[in-house]
Amino acid sequence: MYISKDDPMESVSLTTLRQNIFQIADQVLATGEPVVIERHGQRLVLAPEKPPRLRVEELPRRYAIVGDPEDLVNAPTWNEADWNEPDNLGR
Repeated sequence: MYISKDDPMESVSLTTLRQNIFQIADQVLATGEPVVIERHGQRLVLAPEKPPRLRVEELPRRYAIVGDPEDLVNAPTWNEADWNEPDNLGR
């Protein structure tokens, strides 16, 4: 995992980590957000092995319908008689 110096992740000193290691570790595991540890101008990352799985209600809202969703209620559907499946399959 490569972390840029411009990344806005939370950053703590090694001394702060030492004083609060259990709270910081619990926070990383609960949120899935890595914490950067700085030591002599170098950076280490404390991150969960796997990000936590989100429940459906925690997933970010996606706006996938472009336009008015009400237009879908009366949208025309395909007519099975016009489908001509055997002709489409070359039979």
